[in-house]
Formats: sequence, C-alpha cells, structure tokens
Amino acid sequence: MSADPNPYRHYLRWILGTVAGASAAVAGFVLLVDPYGLYALADIPGFNRVKPPVERYRNEIRLARAERFRPEIVIAGNSRMEVGVDPDGPHLADRNAFNLALAGTSTALAVDQVRYLARGGHPPRHVIAGMEFVDALTNQPLPPGTVAPVQPEPPSGWRAHAWRADTLYSFASLKDALVTVAIQRQPQAAMATLRGHNPLLQYHQAAATEGYAALFSQRAAENTRKLAAAAAGGLHVPAVRAQAAALIDTAAGADPEVAIDLVIYPYHAQLMALFEQAKLWPRFEAWKAILVEEAEAGRRRHPAARIAVHDFSGYGAIQCEPVPAPGSTARTRWYWEAGHFKPALGDVMVARVLGRVDRRAPAEFGFRLDRGTLDANRDRIAAERAGCLARQAALFDGVARDVERELGRRSASSAPQRRQAALGTAPTVE
Repeated sequence: MSADPNPYRHYLRWILGTVAGASAAVAGFVLLVDPYGLYALADIPGFNRVKPPVERYRNEIRLARAERFRPEIVIAGNSRMEVGVDPDGPHLADRNAFNLALAGTSTALAVDQVRYLARGGHPPRHVIAGMEFVDALTNQPLPPGTVAPVQPEPPSGWRAHAWRADTLYSFASLKDALVTVAIQRQPQAAMATLRGHNPLLQYHQAAATEGYAALFSQRAAENTRKLAAAAAGGLHVPAVRAQAAALIDTAAGADPEVAIDLVIYPYHAQLMALFEQAKLWPRFEAWKAILVEEAEAGRRRHPAARIAVHDFSGYGAIQCEPVPAPGSTARTRWYWEAGHFKPALGDVMVARVLGRVDRRAPAEFGFRLDRGTLDANRDRIAAERAGCLARQAALFDGVARDVERELGRRSASSAPQRRQAALGTAPTVE
C-alpha cells in the first residue's frame, strides 16, 4: 500500500466538504423555518406559523412581503401605526391591506415604500398614512431659508439585494430561525403578522406584572424629556411640506385615481396635555394647517385622486381614557400607553377613514379637516378638553408638574454652559 503523495489535499477536501455541508444545512433550516416570512415553503402550526418581529433588514423584508401580497391598501407611518392597525382587522380583512409602517421612521420612508411598489408594477390603490407631529419639531428655531433635508438614495444594483443572502445564511438568521421555533407555544411572545402588524402581545404580560400605570409613567417620562427639549425650538416647515407633497405625488403619479388619507394620530390626553405644557400647541395647530394646505395643493395637481386629512387627536371619550391607578389590575381598552394605541382603536380609526360604521366609536371621533373646518376643529378640541379636564384633573396636574420639573432641570444643567459662553472660553474638562 503506497502512501498518499499529498496528505494535505485529503484534509483540505474534508474541511471544505464539512463547511459546505454545514452551510447547506443552516441555509436549508432557515429556508424551511422561514423566520422572515419570505419563502412560504411550509406553514406548519407549532413549528413556524408564528413569526417573530423583524429586527434586521426591516424595510427590505417588509417590502418583499408586500410584493408577494400586492396590497390594494397600504398602511404607512411609524410605530403608532405598526402596532395600532391590523390589516387582518374587521374593516380591512376583506380589502387586501398591508401594514408597511415601521417604528422610528418618518414620512420620507413611506414615500420610498410607495415608490418601490409602483416600480414593481403594484402601486397601492389606497394609502392610509399616519403623520407624526413630533417628527416635525426642532430643538432650535430654524434659520430663514432652511430647506428640506435631502433624502439619501436607496442602494441599487447588487447592493439592493445583498440582504437576501444574509437573511438566508448567517448566524443571525439561524438564531432567528431557532427563535421562531421556540415561540410557537408562547401565547404572549413578541411576534408580528405576515402583513406587517406587531400586536405587542408581550405588553399583556408587562401590563399584568407591572400594571398600566407603570407603562404610562415610563412612556410619559420619555415623552417629557423629548418634548421639553423642543420647547424653545421650532417647526420644520420645509420638511413637512416636502414629505407630504412627495407622498401625494408619488402615490398619485403611480395611480391617478388613488385614495390618500393623511391621518393625525389619536394621541392620548396625557400626550396632548404634554404638548400644551411644553408650549408646543401653536406649532401643533400650524402643523395641521400645513397638512391641510398640502392636501389641497395635491388635489389641484391630481384632480382624479381622493386626498383627505383626518384629525383623530383631541380629548374625547376615547383619547381621555382613564389611566389605571398605580397598583390597580384594571386594563385599558384603547391604549397601551399615551403614545401607542391598541388594535381596537386602530379598527375604529380605519372604519372612520373608510366611511364604515363601527359602533364602538362616538360620532365625533375623527374630524375631517380642510381649510373651512380648521376653526370648528379647534372649537371641538377645546370643548372636549374642558370635559376631559373636569373628569381627569389629576392627569393634567401631573403632566404640568413633570414638564415644570424637566424644564427646571434643563435650565439648571445649561446654566454653567451659558456662563461659560458669556465668558468666551470653552468649558474645562477635568
């Protein structure tokens, strides 16, 4: 028996074969489990039917799913729409809707999403877009001549598709596949539907353990810090106008008879009171007027399109829902906390936009805004506020104390910098 003339070649082949086999096994497992809902090769209850929320390539994966569904109705916006509007809800289930909303994003992304679907030959016939007032705020007044920020171009060529390889073969995708299998029998695990809705099922456990008062309190502290920082700032008017106009032009350019509903969120009374106390109310009114102007301008540019603005903000019976007291096990009906509403509220909001009847909502919920109804809308909110204040004075008092405390803290922390600036020297770092 002769010795192998090149023993390293055999070893190298063994190594390469092992790596190739392991890679194929990982890719095959991810392909079968399909944690991102991209392939639909198998839909097995108890194995892979429930999908976790997407944490990587969120927009790319969502758009890929939307391409498969070819939705007639697209839901756009930030986390408020992502968790609040269920495309499989009672008023959308028969309409082939898809929720493209993503936490932490602005209207600029909605424009890109609609443009992407149009390029693929599947423009939505109806866009329901959540418009975020907080995104329009600036911490400093804008100098004259400020223009809208330029949005970066999305990747093109092979870079636009490189994410697919990473979602099929990587340790991160393998981990997500294992998580998918693990959550199948956990009724309150974090999950998201294939049509893009994140129902925040994990909040049920948090609310049962900590109570809704804790959820509201935590979010109120975050909102107070953020909005108090904008108290002395301004409104980014060029960005608001540019994004609203781009959304209208993109959707109507792809389908001249498209329906576009711009939705002002149903902020809870706690958050509305925070707008007041942080001196943001005049900007809130100005922002609404800009949306109305852009909708009217859009109707002139695209006469076949139906473009509307709906104001779901206010202090009505829904938005003024009582916050359970600390230690209480009571549950809310409409809100997780002041910033995010439950799918039940998303359902009645969508019903109003679609012109359908949902008996859970009072008639005044959802006010159609145009140039001629802005004053009436202010009167409505003022009347609702008086009623809400009478029922929940403690809520308004608590917000006032929190904002005053935060503004005082910010003033005290900035005093040394102001004195240093007055002396014309840089702060000393020890």
